[in-house]
Amino acid sequence: MGVNRGVIRRLEMKCGRPLQWVVCLLHANELPLRHLLQTLDGVTSGLRAFSGPIGIAIKTCEELAIVPFEVIEGTSLPEMDEFHIRDLSDDQRYLKDMFEAVSDANCPNDLANRKPGPVVHSRWLTTASRILRLYVSTRNPSSNLVILVT
Repeated sequence: MGVNRGVIRRLEMKCGRPLQWVVCLLHANELPLRHLLQTLDGVTSGLRAFSGPIGIAIKTCEELAIVPFEVIEGTSLPEMDEFHIRDLSDDQRYLKDMFEAVSDANCPNDLANRKPGPVVHSRWLTTASRILRLYVSTRNPSSNLVILVT
């Protein structure tokens, strides 16, 4: 399989020319957050760890109590009907709900009790969710945490 016998390679053979492997481009989605987090908080320190205070805190952010927090105003999410919301993965739904909580300055108990996915460098969606979860649990967030949330 893979680069020699995978589906995309077979399509290239059929077409007689190389194709753009769009699946590789999907990794570009994670780059802005990855670079911003590393710039503001320090580099990674292993497969599942960060070296800075924010990166260390997101590892256990779901254990922290929700505190009063400032609304972060910004672009709202597009309206989604139930069909599309049901189609979201658990991680996507959690990120959506945390985004709405931060936008409304209201984190309901059921959301506060949900667990975000694990910290893994290949899952930047859960890293973003954990940053939002840390924000709603931090009384005086650092300027770097506020930048990451906005």
